[in-house]
Amino acid sequence: MKYEKVMIALDGSEGSHQALQYGAELAKSTGSELTLAHVLAEPAYPLYGEGFTMAAYKGSVEQEVRDAAASEKGQGETLLEEARNTALHYTDHVKTEILEGDAAKSICDYAKVHDMDLIVMGSRGLSGLKRMVLGSVSQQVLSEAECPVLVTK
Repeated sequence: MKYEKVMIALDGSEGSHQALQYGAELAKSTGSELTLAHVLAEPAYPLYGEGFTMAAYKGSVEQEVRDAAASEKGQGETLLEEARNTALHYTDHVKTEILEGDAAKSICDYAKVHDMDLIVMGSRGLSGLKRMVLGSVSQQVLSEAECPVLVTK
């Protein structure tokens, strides 16, 4: 199988750095086009208990959520720019994408819509109870993606 379009999912972890290295090497050897993707989590809005008057705090809470989202987006853009600079040492065919929402779903949806031939991603190395309770994005992508998935560790 020829991998013409390869997506590398990045989250800043050690596993995603390894995925970048592996995916970039693969692109160099096969001439693949690379898409580097980072998923921003959906903003979390605080929940308030009974008796709390939201009106008094609504403006400041909304501003805090906007500020946190802007900060996360800035960090994601920085992560992708650094990854792009690394990938450009291997291939000239590199683009970046910021996705939003549930990480596994966003990765799978993007890969499907853009006809990716392969998804490369790292594993955080969760084990036992943590994996059972928290789940694993790489595990979900492996289960749900319509194209092959390569998980590095």
